[in-house]
Amino acid sequence: MKHRILFLSGMVILGSFLFLISGCKSKTKELMKPPELKVMKITGTRVPLSINMVGQAEGIPTVEIRARVEGYLENWSFKEGSIIQKGQVLFTIEKAEYVNNVDYAVADLANKEATWEYAKLNVSRLRPLVNTNAISQNDFDIASTEEKQAKAAVASAKASLQQAKLNLSYTTLTSPITGYIGAVEVRPGNLVGRGESTLLATVSAVNPIYVNFQMNETSYLSIMRWAMEHKDKMKNRMPLKDNNTLPVYMTLSDKKTYPYSGTIDFIGREIDPGTGTIALRAEFPNEDGLIKPGTFSEVTLILGETDDGIVIPQSSLQPIQNKDFVFILDSADKVARLPVIAGQHIGNMIVILNGLEIGDRILLEGYQKIQDGMKVTPIMVKDTLSVPQVSEVSD
Repeated sequence: MKHRILFLSGMVILGSFLFLISGCKSKTKELMKPPELKVMKITGTRVPLSINMVGQAEGIPTVEIRARVEGYLENWSFKEGSIIQKGQVLFTIEKAEYVNNVDYAVADLANKEATWEYAKLNVSRLRPLVNTNAISQNDFDIASTEEKQAKAAVASAKASLQQAKLNLSYTTLTSPITGYIGAVEVRPGNLVGRGESTLLATVSAVNPIYVNFQMNETSYLSIMRWAMEHKDKMKNRMPLKDNNTLPVYMTLSDKKTYPYSGTIDFIGREIDPGTGTIALRAEFPNEDGLIKPGTFSEVTLILGETDDGIVIPQSSLQPIQNKDFVFILDSADKVARLPVIAGQHIGNMIVILNGLEIGDRILLEGYQKIQDGMKVTPIMVKDTLSVPQVSEVSD
């Protein structure tokens, strides 16, 4: 009986040992199995060739309204921060002194004209007498000189009258342009224009509105190289406007596209060596005054489009030491790290300008636990990424 019990115990121990060995082998096989990761095969989609930049609106021209004559500011006749019209009265300066100056200049001119008329009559009266030697030539010369002096005095008086009228006109300040006016810098009752042209307010034109932005040299070169590689497919799809300039679109801070397209009206002559950028400026219609000077926006310059553009999830782009990479699978399902040149960000997607090709398979996850040469088991995810076209805008 004792031997039987020992035999049964040995069998149990042996069975447990065999079970443990089987479990270890199963775990080893499980550990050796390539990890299952989501993979997407790139099929290509319609992509606009574009570049996004940060822009800031500028009112051109911007005019400072200044007091050009000395006097006490009486009032202003506009709402601060509103749109004003060209020729609209903005400020008035106490004008009594300038009205008096005009009246004095008018009277002085009349006096000078009377003196001139008398001098002309005197010359006319003496001319026959000098011809008969009834008076000396010297007396006639004196009369002629006095007539010329009187004529010059009239011209001087006319100039003084014009200046007096001009100074009087400066007491009523109007806007030279249509645009937004800022806050009033000086309140009524204050003396302005003494020794300087006192700033009263500033007006900025808003229609059209201009947007300044900088294009990064690297982005510029990448896009131009991409355009050269795809020129055959793009040559019939360049969205030129009537004046043969490329359209520019603007996305405001509320993430909505501005409803009108603009055009480039200025390109800098050189790359700034300090910043590595080139300056550009776009002109946009702004009839309703929605865009104010100083407004920041995202400017999109559309150069063209292609039907086989490559778009990937932004999370698939892995920045390493200031360079961008994606992880792809080769024909043997092994991982390879591939450098790429990234372009426009569109939502949670990003356009790849160079590096990837249609048909490449990219990893969508597991970036922290993979390395070059590692084999994986792909779980294929269909490429459904598409780029929304620029919102309908007016030309």
